[in-house]
Amino acid sequence: MPRILPILRLLRAGTLFSPAADVVASAAMLGALAQPELPRAAFASVCLYAAGMVWNDIADRRLDATQRPERPLPHGDVSLAFAVGLGMALLLVGLLVSPCRVHHGLIATLVLAYDFAGKRVEWLGALGMGTLRGLNLATAMAFVATEQPEREHAALVAVLCYGAYIVAVTILGIFEDRPAVRARAVAAVQSAPPIVALCAITMVQGGFWPAPAIAAVPALWFLRRNARTRIWDQPAIRRSMFFLLLGTMLYTASLALAAGEPWAAAGIAAAILPARWIARSIALT
Repeated sequence: MPRILPILRLLRAGTLFSPAADVVASAAMLGALAQPELPRAAFASVCLYAAGMVWNDIADRRLDATQRPERPLPHGDVSLAFAVGLGMALLLVGLLVSPCRVHHGLIATLVLAYDFAGKRVEWLGALGMGTLRGLNLATAMAFVATEQPEREHAALVAVLCYGAYIVAVTILGIFEDRPAVRARAVAAVQSAPPIVALCAITMVQGGFWPAPAIAAVPALWFLRRNARTRIWDQPAIRRSMFFLLLGTMLYTASLALAAGEPWAAAGIAAAILPARWIARSIALT
């Protein structure tokens, strides 16, 4: 049995708050935070997300040996057999506890398809990852029956915008692995996430106060930082991805606030602090 830190690095422990936040935000948008299935749905999403991280490293172990030798598998901190067993266990547990097994089964299938095939084609991989995170944000729609079409419509817009957000972040990850990339292309791609996020938050709110106005502060800070950066080397791109990945939780917190659930929004926002603390020792990508 390997030590706990390599396992947490294999799972990208700092990112595991985000899939749970997605599910809470989706329930908030549908007015369904009191649903008894919500904790099971959130836990299932975390398990499937963690499984995706494990299977990603299994699929990429040979490539990582040259590009990211510090990862647990190529570094020898975790054996291949242990990683395979952990990945299978996480998938199984996620599907067993899920209150919407067809929905989570689709996510699990797409996770494996992305890890072992989809990301080999860059544009297909980016679309696949955006689809996965969009589906995760739509989780409450799979087990909540609502007769409020305006809420469902706003939630669907938020899901589509979240997919676009993640597509842009995935493209940044592709740029990170390239020896050289045009600065204008990097700046253009990473301008998309805060813009689409603000559009979705405004749609859910039905106006500009309070959630869109509050969310505009970090969005404008990021856009200003983006505009002032002239050299986009690998460390600079990685820092931007760090902010954007943590920004997914700001997005979901803002969606919950826009939906009229300030306590859910506060809980999601509070989870950013431990996620950032963990990220000091465990990379998010």
